[in-house]
Amino acid sequence: MNIRVRGISYQFEVHQNNDHLPALVLLHGFMGSGENFAHLISTLKSFSNPITIDLLGHGQTEGAELHYRFSTKEQVADVTKLISEQFPLPLYLYGYSMGGRLALQLALHRPDLYRGIILESATFGIENETERQARQSLDARRSDSITGNFKGFLEDWKKLPLFASSNADTKLLEDVERIQREQNPFWLANSLQGFGTGTMPCVREELSQLTIPVQLITGENDTKFVHINRQMEKEINEATLNVVHEAGHRVHLDQPNQLVSILKRFIT
Repeated sequence: MNIRVRGISYQFEVHQNNDHLPALVLLHGFMGSGENFAHLISTLKSFSNPITIDLLGHGQTEGAELHYRFSTKEQVADVTKLISEQFPLPLYLYGYSMGGRLALQLALHRPDLYRGIILESATFGIENETERQARQSLDARRSDSITGNFKGFLEDWKKLPLFASSNADTKLLEDVERIQREQNPFWLANSLQGFGTGTMPCVREELSQLTIPVQLITGENDTKFVHINRQMEKEINEATLNVVHEAGHRVHLDQPNQLVSILKRFIT
């Protein structure tokens, strides 16, 4: 379904309407779409009403000509309006990587909309200003690469150590690459500059303000994010961290059954 939100045509899909089950909104990562969760939907339906959203400039959702439109403030306003006006509240919110960063910002902005949030391989942002500037510079170079040679960028991207995965099903990995190839490079470049990790405001000092339950998920092989999420677990009052064995950054691909089991325990 397409609906205009603050001047942008957003794509979302409600996969089930069972009055006895809570809604679960799923937010994908960079270069993804709601289709990234297709292999989870049938199982999720047993304990929730899954809803997938294509985020700004991704999948079938429109982008914008200027990268400031992709900023945290703008995207939080978009998705908050979409969720609050279209779906039964309060609901559960899940986000992976970029989608997890957005989910955290959404929960801090309007915690009353959510029963709880699930963050897979997410971060609160970069505290150190030198590191923030270095990441902004890296994302600017990556943006140039996306618009200059998108095919080459995709080849380099999948070779990053972050995505090293020997456990994911071959068909799932092929689907991920197809979804990435179908993206609009210009919008992806703007997304990276407007909502990259170096640009997103760091919210570590706000974590203690969260009063809703938070489920943190990381893969044991993703040591950087295990460290970040152990920090988050200490600073969020109602947070629980699950470190999934034999999984990297993309737990939903490497160990989908374990991921769904964690979601089921959290929601039910």
